[in-house]
Amino acid sequence: MGLQLLTAPTAQPVSLEVAKEHLRIAPDDTDLDAEVGRLIRSATARAEKITQRALAVQSWRLILDRFPRGAISIPLPPLKSVEAITYMDATGAEQALDESAFVVNPYGLIGQITPAMGKCWPVTAPQAMALKVDFTAGYDDLPDDIAAAILLLIGNLDQNREAVTTGTVSVVPLGVDALLSPYCIPSLP
Repeated sequence: MGLQLLTAPTAQPVSLEVAKEHLRIAPDDTDLDAEVGRLIRSATARAEKITQRALAVQSWRLILDRFPRGAISIPLPPLKSVEAITYMDATGAEQALDESAFVVNPYGLIGQITPAMGKCWPVTAPQAMALKVDFTAGYDDLPDDIAAAILLLIGNLDQNREAVTTGTVSVVPLGVDALLSPYCIPSLP
């Protein structure tokens, strides 16, 4: 399984204004905007890594060698939509799977795509990367506890700029794990 980012998020899940307020930086003080933006991106990336979720809306391509026996599990929940499924058929020609041939279920812990009633997955060419699924994932409205965890990470990154400070080792704040644990996704097979 491989993932390719098609469209990066156009906005971060925690805004610059909210992060500056959390760091007690005046709204009209723009001197640190670039640094705070970097902290937001770093904290968001860490929260996404911990939860294995897409926290801001973004588009991806899932690349598989073949159709599975059952459902196609889509990583990086929450799944918003599936734009296209393309595959190399048994002759090696690229084909687009018609939308009527599959059903998208975005409501589970992990989004899934299954064949429509009375349909089955087509045969793919026996080669690597024969199946591609383009999808969009991410939150329109980020849950408050994920936002709070990102803000804790931003504060920690701002206050602890080195891994070790005189006699202490900086670790991720305890509250981050507690806030993110309900959203953690088990690894996909």
